[in-house]
Amino acid sequence: MNNPLDTSLLHTFVAVADVRSFTGAGRRLNLSQSAVSAQVVRLEEQIGRALLVRNTRNVTLTEHGQTLLGYARAMLNLSQEARVRLGTGDAFAGKLRIGVSEDFAGGWLPDAMRRYSAARRGLLLDLTVDIGDSLFRRHANGDFDLVIGSRCSHSDKGVTLWRESLVWAFARHEPLPEGDVPLACFPNPCPYREAAVKALALAGMPYRIACESPSATGIRAFARAGIAIAPMSRNAIDDELRELGVSEGLPELPEIEFVMMYDAGLPAAVEFAETIFDEVAVRTGAGKRNQAVAKKPRA
Repeated sequence: MNNPLDTSLLHTFVAVADVRSFTGAGRRLNLSQSAVSAQVVRLEEQIGRALLVRNTRNVTLTEHGQTLLGYARAMLNLSQEARVRLGTGDAFAGKLRIGVSEDFAGGWLPDAMRRYSAARRGLLLDLTVDIGDSLFRRHANGDFDLVIGSRCSHSDKGVTLWRESLVWAFARHEPLPEGDVPLACFPNPCPYREAAVKALALAGMPYRIACESPSATGIRAFARAGIAIAPMSRNAIDDELRELGVSEGLPELPEIEFVMMYDAGLPAAVEFAETIFDEVAVRTGAGKRNQAVAKKPRA
């Protein structure tokens, strides 16, 4: 390996390593799967080592691939910083105010923010975690440039990222509580709490708020202990919880809609929104994303 490494090949390699998918990396880079594969092969030929192990389900890094990944990130960051310092790159200044709901913040968003921030030297990402309804209201008031939250009722405001089921979660090995249904919920206003209370009221089932916590960790702790039943997204149920439903006498809950709203007049917000669209497309296997734009109301 005597020749300098091609940064364009490193960029493709990092994209594949991030999403563990040639198809997903292609979506992110606007390249075909075959083009991504060819670039990785060229990089492996330059290195003289296998960097990735491919099978029909996923892509994993070899030991050499893990070693190169750290260097590749550093080299790409330095390259971008050099362009900015020399005035030949995209220099962003100021702050991007982002608001997300907690059920979203605990997933892949922090990694997406890290990658975006590394490529935008000078731009500060200011993150606030709050409840979806509060985020949407504060965005309308101008407190945020971009928000991502969940809601249980459809609206024409914002862009839908994906939908999933809202379900009842309870301790995997604990007996069901007797009497009024004990709920573990976020404080009001909370779409999950509102949906749960409405469903129980329509079913004529008495309930009580056994746990009210601003943290998803606190709600899960009560549910795992068998003290309360928590309304949460199906994907949030872990090995210590089980899903309850009609067979346990509980009413069906509505579907959750994960929504993004952003200021279409702010370039940094639009670009970060594109990053989120691409991540969602990769992780959900969605096709061409919805190009609709949610403009922030102005007074």
